[in-house]
Amino acid sequence: MSESTQNQTNYFDLHITGVGYVNRIREVPVKRGEHFWACDIAALHGAEDAIEYTRFDCRVSGSEAAKLIKRLDKACRDKKKILIGFKLGDLYAETFVYEKGDKAGQTGVSLKARLLYISWIKVDGESVYIAPPKQEGSQEDSYEDSIETEAETEASTSA
Repeated sequence: MSESTQNQTNYFDLHITGVGYVNRIREVPVKRGEHFWACDIAALHGAEDAIEYTRFDCRVSGSEAAKLIKRLDKACRDKKKILIGFKLGDLYAETFVYEKGDKAGQTGVSLKARLLYISWIKVDGESVYIAPPKQEGSQEDSYEDSIETEAETEASTSA
C-alpha cells in the first residue's frame, strides 16, 4: 500500500434528498475570502393531500448547483414558484432569537445545510432543467466505495 493511500481521510456522508421550493436566493459577501450563493429550500414531506414543509437555509456548494442557483435569481426575485429535486449535506442546527413579530424574544432553530446537487428544476410548473445522467464512479457512488475503502484500510493496518 502506498504512503498516499495510508494518509487518505475517509468520511461518512449524511445526505438529504428531496423535493422543495427555492426561496430567498442571495449572494453573501464575505470580508475575507470569496462570496458565496445561498438560498432557502422549503422541502415537502408527508401525505400528498396534507403536505408539510421543512425549511433549510442552504449554502450552495456544488459548482453546478451554484451555476443553476445564479440562473434562478431573477425568477426568485420575480416571485415565480421554483421547485427543485435536491441533495443536501452537512446538516446542522443553529439557534437564534426572533427580533420582531409575534415570536419576538423567543429562541428559534434554523436548519443549515450545504446544497450539493440539483437533479431537476421547474419554474411555475414548467420544466427548465434536468441533470444529465451520472457517470460511473461519480460522487453518487461514494457510499459503497467508502465502505470498501474503509474495509481495505482496516485490513491493511491490522496485517
